[in-house]
Formats: sequence, C-alpha cells, structure tokens
Amino acid sequence: MTSLKRLNKELLVALQETERLEFEWTQNLGQWFWDFTLNEVTFNPLKAEAIGYLKEDLPEKVPYHFFTDKIHPDDKDEVMQLMTDHLKGDIPAWNTKYRIQAKDGSWKMYRDFGKVTERDEQGAPLFLKGIVFDITQEEQERNQLMARNQNLSNQMKKDTLTSLYNRTAVTVELAKHANQSKKYDLPLSVIFLKIDKYSEYEELFGVVLSEEILKVTGQIIQVAIQKNNHIAGRYRESVFLILLNDTQKEEAYILADTIRQTVLETLFDVPKHVSVSVGISEFNKEETISELVNHVSKKLVTAVKNGGNQIIM
Repeated sequence: MTSLKRLNKELLVALQETERLEFEWTQNLGQWFWDFTLNEVTFNPLKAEAIGYLKEDLPEKVPYHFFTDKIHPDDKDEVMQLMTDHLKGDIPAWNTKYRIQAKDGSWKMYRDFGKVTERDEQGAPLFLKGIVFDITQEEQERNQLMARNQNLSNQMKKDTLTSLYNRTAVTVELAKHANQSKKYDLPLSVIFLKIDKYSEYEELFGVVLSEEILKVTGQIIQVAIQKNNHIAGRYRESVFLILLNDTQKEEAYILADTIRQTVLETLFDVPKHVSVSVGISEFNKEETISELVNHVSKKLVTAVKNGGNQIIM
C-alpha cells in the first residue's frame, strides 16, 4: 500500500509538471480531483499559485470550499447552482467562469470545467475531476475591446459639431421610442426645433460663426434634456429633433419654451439675437413614424412662417 501511494504521488507530480510545461500558453492551471466522500481536493499547485497561495499557505488536506469561499459574491450563487445541478445528475457537467479573490485582495477570472466520474449505486457522487484555466488577461482584453468598440459606436452616432445624435442615430431612436410607446402605452412627445434665419447668418457671418450658433444651441438643448434622460439629435442643417419619452405634449411645451427662452437670452458671437422656432406633436399610436414626422414638421413650418421665436403645438 505504501509503495502504491508513493507511485500515485510521483505520477501526480509528473502530471502537474507536464501541465506546467505543455499547457502554460493556454493559461491552463491544471487538473483537479475531488474525493467527494472525504471532501478532499487534489490539484495542480498552479491553481492556488495563480491567486497568491504557496504550498505552505495551504492546509494539509484542502477541502473544496477553500476555493469556492473565494468566489465573488455576485458569481457564487450561479456557480454553486451549476455544481449542485450536476451533482444531482440534472446536467452532464459544469462549465462556468467566475471571479475569484487572490490572497492580496485582487480578483482573477477562472474558467472551470468539472464532472462526476464515479457514482454509487444510488447515483450519489463519489469522485469528480475537472480542469481550470486562468482567463483574467483574456477577460481584460475582451472588456477593453468591448469598451473601445462601444466608444467607436457612440462616436459614429454623434453629430461632430453639436455632440448630439446625428440624423441617422436620432431617427433610429425615434423608431425605438415609438415602438416602446405602443408596447407599454406610454406618451411620447416629439419636438422639431429650428434656428431662425440660419441661412442669413451663414451669408452674413460665414461658416465659423454660424456653426458656433449650432454648437451652442446644441449645448443648450443638452442641458435642458439631461435631467430626464431625453434624446436629442441634429436632424438636418439647423433643425434639431428632441424625443421625450413618457411625456405628454403639455410637458414638452414647458421644456421647449425653456430652450427657446434660453437661446433668446444667450449672447452668441454674432451681433444679432438668435431665436428658434418649435413644432410639437404627441405620438398617436395609430399613426406611422412618417406621419408623426410630417405632422410635427408642418407645425414647425407654421412657426417659422409666423415670424419665428414661437412654439406651435
């Protein structure tokens, strides 16, 4: 028996060294073996070393909860449920990833595969084996890539001059909000806002100063809508589209008038007072998006024809 134990020990050491040499590039931390009846785990030291524990830090007999107790609280319930489901025989194996706390308090990301290899006559687990990978770097790189992609996606949606949504993006948002309005039976108000006499400013003061009017007006709109997380975008040259979800047209009028008054009182870099015209419509669940845009556009045109610096609702 002594010689058999010694042989098993040597074979385990050889296996662990092989895993170190051959699989390091895959972040493989080696196999683990769990004697379920004794709750003793035999594992490649790499699994513990990756989270800062050396051999002398470990108890002589390591129970499985030595590792599971270190799983991040937000991940633990799901991981333990998967293990429980497999131990009961409800799923053929478990394959999960989780954050695990290192000795220094930092968090690593592990991917763990496990399976019962022996059960008793009643189906209760006797022995399990599995393999674990340190995927911390892989997850960090994936998250960084996702963040860069999200940032790029956000930039593609922005109007570079005003930093509001561009026409394509705000049109997509209009369709999205209209669908939500129908689905959840919520009011949706739409505002078209136009800078009065903008083409004249371009002719009189040039592109730089006229674009500054657009930029500042966009900033005024952004400040007005940000408290309620409304959506705004530059629809065409000097026309802005504002979407007010869960907002009736009377409330939309108050916000539009705040913007109108703020623009009128703002000192722009041109020797003229700048004003805006506004059209407001509340979405009728029976109409199409095109009909909604047509209705609010007509109100904007009326406000402009009436001399500007006014709101038609």
